[in-house]
Amino acid sequence: MTLEILTSQDRSQRKWLNALLLGALAFLLTLFCLELIVVSGRISPLWYSTALMTVVVFRAPSKHVPLLLISCVVGTALANLIVIGPALSNVKFAILNMVQAILGGLMLRALLRRHAPLNSLLDWVRFAVCAGLIAPLLGGVVAVWMLHVGHRASLPFFSTWVISEVIGVLAFGPVLLLWPNKPLRQLIAPGRQLETLLTLVATLLASYLSLRFLPWPFTFIVVILFWCAVWLPKFEAFLLFFLNASFISILLAFNWIKLPQTSSLLGQVTTWLPFLLVLIPSHIMALVMDAFQREKHHISESETRFRNAMEYSAIGMALVSPNGGWQQVNQSLCHTLGYPADELKKMTFQQITHPDDLNSDLQQLERLVAGEIMTYTMEKRYFRKDGEIVWARLTVSMVRDAQLQPLYFIAQIVDISELKQSEQVNRRLMERITLANEAGGIGVWEWNLLTGEMLWDKRMYELFALAPHQEPTYDVWLHLLDPAEREPAALTIQQAIERRSAFHLEYRINLPTGARFVRTEANRILSQDGQIERMLGICQDITPLRALNEALFQEKERMAITLDSIGEAVISTDDEMRVTFMNPVAETLSGWTQSKAAGVPITELLNITRGAKGPRVENLLLCTLPDEKTSPDLEAELVLHTPEGTQVEIHYSITPLKTLMGASIGAVMVIQDVSESRKMIKRLSYSASHDMLTRLPNRHSFEQQLKRLVNDAAANRTQHVLVFIDLDKFKAVNDSAGHAAGDALLRELADLMQKHLRSSDLLARLGGDEFGVLLPNSDVDQVRDVVQRIVMAVNDYTFVWQDQPYHVGASAGITQIDRHNCISNVVMSQADVACYSAKHAGRGQYHVYQEVQM
Repeated sequence: MTLEILTSQDRSQRKWLNALLLGALAFLLTLFCLELIVVSGRISPLWYSTALMTVVVFRAPSKHVPLLLISCVVGTALANLIVIGPALSNVKFAILNMVQAILGGLMLRALLRRHAPLNSLLDWVRFAVCAGLIAPLLGGVVAVWMLHVGHRASLPFFSTWVISEVIGVLAFGPVLLLWPNKPLRQLIAPGRQLETLLTLVATLLASYLSLRFLPWPFTFIVVILFWCAVWLPKFEAFLLFFLNASFISILLAFNWIKLPQTSSLLGQVTTWLPFLLVLIPSHIMALVMDAFQREKHHISESETRFRNAMEYSAIGMALVSPNGGWQQVNQSLCHTLGYPADELKKMTFQQITHPDDLNSDLQQLERLVAGEIMTYTMEKRYFRKDGEIVWARLTVSMVRDAQLQPLYFIAQIVDISELKQSEQVNRRLMERITLANEAGGIGVWEWNLLTGEMLWDKRMYELFALAPHQEPTYDVWLHLLDPAEREPAALTIQQAIERRSAFHLEYRINLPTGARFVRTEANRILSQDGQIERMLGICQDITPLRALNEALFQEKERMAITLDSIGEAVISTDDEMRVTFMNPVAETLSGWTQSKAAGVPITELLNITRGAKGPRVENLLLCTLPDEKTSPDLEAELVLHTPEGTQVEIHYSITPLKTLMGASIGAVMVIQDVSESRKMIKRLSYSASHDMLTRLPNRHSFEQQLKRLVNDAAANRTQHVLVFIDLDKFKAVNDSAGHAAGDALLRELADLMQKHLRSSDLLARLGGDEFGVLLPNSDVDQVRDVVQRIVMAVNDYTFVWQDQPYHVGASAGITQIDRHNCISNVVMSQADVACYSAKHAGRGQYHVYQEVQM
């Protein structure tokens, strides 16, 4: 038999088997009790079948109870039939047992827990009173009434019925209530089976010897059963109580032992009272020992859990003595404080507590010891072994002894150093944010869309000129807006709410102090179901910014009109010399539109060469930002080539753009078209250095070149030659043919003399009919033939004017320029003297200056 036949865990297909097994068990139990009656010839003090049916009513599922009870009744009636013989009373007795069992079982259902029926002494008292006293008494009354027992026999019958039912329920009931849900072979733990069997044999033998040879034997039997209650688990102890009670009944039935008896009715009943004296104290002791064992086990488990929780806890834990010494510490605490456990146990918490936190900690301990508080939590600092400070959250409680004297403190220490650092960082961050908001004039607001509540900070009240007692609402805010801007603002906010998105607004508000412009930015906060719950935003007074933007816009417009109106090309670049702006003149001059030129390096935009056909200028000014305004040399003669092939003579300058703090942000390049001015300059320069009649260099240019050669001779010991040429009979042509003829003659003779000179030689008209020649890197002997050819060419030249021929001549004076003769005025005078000598010597010849020897 297993417990399955008595519990609600039965499967439907096994209910008939369970009913059969219970019927067989009821049959055997009834047969055992009846056989004791037959053997002894007296009424048995034991009746187990009622106890069986009582437990069936208590433990079996309600839907299975009728079938199981009928099976038990049939088993009981069948045993009566076999022992007593056919009689209607057999069925009546069985039915009476069932009625009593139903009454007792229902009371047990109401008072006991089905899965832990005898878990305390109070549960046993309820069981004993309901099933072991009330139910037998009521069953005895019903039996006397149903069986029509005579008046004289009613009291013996009633007392025998009650005492046998009480003993049966007390002996067998606890075994059935505690029957585990296991097969028969596993009812007792495998390690305890032999021990339980030996204990059973020892108790049965001791019970027999006590009944046989000792006075007051039941007293000794109680002691034996007490030993079982102390030694064995609860179920095994009750099982041995049941077996011992059955064994004693067998001994009494077979007269193997004899107890003193009296003939009175009370004496016959009291014969069986020792059974109760055996069972009741033993039951109580078994339950007390079970409670003790369970409490001991609970304490052991609690200690184990506490020890494990302390040893393996992720937070620091310690047991601290009342004087502050560390009694026990876990590894987490050792790791937090940096001390080994043995070293830490030799110290007190006062030694490693920061002085600033020690007094507050000791004050809390005093309150804890005095019983004013049960526990306290605080944040304090400890000194690690390496000297570092550890922030910790300390929670302390106290354990007291039976006399409520302090035993030790339980301390939980959590390292919150990182949390403290985070709090400090967050606090500083919030301070910076608050300072930034105050410095920037930013107000912060929050709008709960579920409740409509708005929260404004101090700056918001100041910004919208709201009184401190006024409650900010959406309608109040909307009313402060300029009437023309209310509807667009409300529409923007409504769309943001519907789309569950952020929004940005700039609007005007009308206040008693004047109009203000405000920028509002807000973001939404969603609930867990994805619906917009709140909006969090900022407001900033942008009135000064608006005024500044307006001023900048107007200035920009003036600048744009100015740049469009001027005749110079203006190009702006960034700090990498990439084009950011071009005025129309720059577009025309460069051949690039601003849209195409944007972002192009200025070196790619402008193709500038030195001269029209010269090489491209690799000018670093166009590659990097200058530190100050710079421009190339005016004489560089730069030419800009457009993509269409046009060439423009230019001059440019580059000026850096800098911020107020001096940081470079770009440059402005101004390009001037200098084609006309450069032509004018060239003409003026040519006029200043040339004779306009002959196109030869004039006297000024001649003197400049002479100074250069004189200086060169002095510095480098070079030799050069100076020649003065004076025309003969030129005045006659000028007077006879006119000044026009004289001018024409001078031009033709200039071309004639130029043909006899080298490209490096310089022929100049010094004035009137005087000419000068400079022959660099020559001496007098080398130039004699050249001068002779010039003089002869002039002498032989025939000038025709208005069909009238004219002849002139030339006289020349030569002087040497060297390191001994390197003064401009001196060599000029020498050449003039030599020329004068040639004229007086007969004209049409040259003369070399000879220094007079004194």
